[in-house]
Amino acid sequence: MVARSSRPWQGPERDGAHWRHELARAYTDVGSLLGALGLDPAQVPDLDPQPGDFQLLVPRQFAALMDAGDPADPLLRQVLPLGVEHRSAEGFVPDPVGDGPATRAPGLIQKYRGRALLIAHGACAVHCRYCFRRHFDYRALGAQGPRIESAIDLIAADPTLSEVILSGGDPLLLDDPGLGALLQRLDSIPHLQRVRLHSRLPVVLPERITDALCAQLRELRLPTVLVIHA
Repeated sequence: MVARSSRPWQGPERDGAHWRHELARAYTDVGSLLGALGLDPAQVPDLDPQPGDFQLLVPRQFAALMDAGDPADPLLRQVLPLGVEHRSAEGFVPDPVGDGPATRAPGLIQKYRGRALLIAHGACAVHCRYCFRRHFDYRALGAQGPRIESAIDLIAADPTLSEVILSGGDPLLLDDPGLGALLQRLDSIPHLQRVRLHSRLPVVLPERITDALCAQLRELRLPTVLVIHA
């Protein structure tokens, strides 16, 4: 159990500009994060100060929930780069959930009948060290630009699909106009019955849940489920 933080987040009214500002202020340096928590790097023996192509990224609001002075804090351990990440282990593979074989087109993954997953954004607001897509090639296999239209065209042409999952990365890193346009496009496909958004932003960057976002979701024909990765 994680105790309630003694430093709850307080700030101005949340809006579209505010969450982007907070994301820009996120910790990207191991030393800065440890310093904010009153920790010396020597207190973390297996620390990896140069984590290579999967750098530290931690919103300050999420860091504020961590227990200062505790190198074993469970929230800190979720995001702190450690040397153990570079060790080989039997049975460990870069694609543990089988995204590659299930990719129908760039940005579109289908593993189960009736349900497809759309890689709506290639970035996240936090870099979880246990991420199962940390090796995913978003540049080649993401749904950026015209690829997302091609992926949606495939969804529209497949009447066996009833549900679409927006994932990433994190789909809530799309701004309201971009996310709204994507949702409206899916909403217009008659055989779809549900859309799900898989996100960790309500936990690590709660400012993203704006009144405008909620209004967009309420306007959809499709029942919309927000799956929170806590």
